Amino acid sequence: MDNELKLASNLAPFSRLSDRFVTSGYCEGYDFNKQLEMLAAIEGISGVGLGWPSQCRDGATLKKILENHGLKLATLDADIYTEARFKNGSFSNRNPKIRCAALERAKETIDAAIEAGSPDINLWLGHDGFDYLFQGHYVDAWNWILEGLQELAEYNPNMPISIEPKCREPRANEYVANTGKLLMLVNRINKPHVGITLDFGHSLAALENPAECAVFAMREGRLQQVHLNDNYRDWDHDLIPGSVSVWEQVEFFYWLHRLGYDGWFCIDIYPYRDDGAEVLERAVQACHKSWQVANRLIEMNIEQLLRDGQHLKIKRILWDMVKV
Repeated sequence: MDNELKLASNLAPFSRLSDRFVTSGYCEGYDFNKQLEMLAAIEGISGVGLGWPSQCRDGATLKKILENHGLKLATLDADIYTEARFKNGSFSNRNPKIRCAALERAKETIDAAIEAGSPDINLWLGHDGFDYLFQGHYVDAWNWILEGLQELAEYNPNMPISIEPKCREPRANEYVANTGKLLMLVNRINKPHVGITLDFGHSLAALENPAECAVFAMREGRLQQVHLNDNYRDWDHDLIPGSVSVWEQVEFFYWLHRLGYDGWFCIDIYPYRDDGAEVLERAVQACHKSWQVANRLIEMNIEQLLRDGQHLKIKRILWDMVKV
């Protein structure tokens, strides 16, 4: 396996995996330590992405637990989306007490992340958006989001803040919906430690080109974290990476490697009906194969072909790599 690809995963493959149809969960799931043990047993995965608060009392305890399992903390996600109090928004909520609660949760996550040795925190404003026209006050909402993030950025500049865009779900429309909107937002905040999480599947669902978004983020010096999954561009299905969008993933990896991204790639999938360990094994295989193909393109120096628009020659190279 290519050691340059730092793969992590969330613990969803070993959890109950409930949705709005099967609220009791598709399987029994495992306790926290067993989940970590099972994840650590997956060859090719060396890190884990967790939410905060977690099942630990503090970041220092979490660090010791992960060390015992031989896992590194790839990111700590501020949970401002699983509690009903945030249903009408977190940073954009009309209620100043709720906005304050979201900000405090994010600050607590920063404190825990420092204790646990996380490279950053992840911030997803999942309930910040609108379902109906004339439901949201766009001026107020964006002002509150900007004000809250600016205050958070001042809290501890030593901890990078990585913000994750998504176009829909749980809201019909989320404010921080795509890479362009988010880049506008972080550039307004204008702090070197505030950047973006580029989720491959979210980019597809927003009808973006993930590779192009990677270039945007890297050129602006804002890419801090990458999530890997797949879908059919109509929803955030959180499928195994490379199960649908193979060449898109190869192009995505090509540009990330070409421009020097050296952060974590966190597998973010929800295998409701399949064995979690086997799913992660296939995810690791697909990611490493795509990474190796992307590396091969770099070794072959296709830069001039790209500059000349010779996409057919590049496609020939790609298909020649497919062995049957």
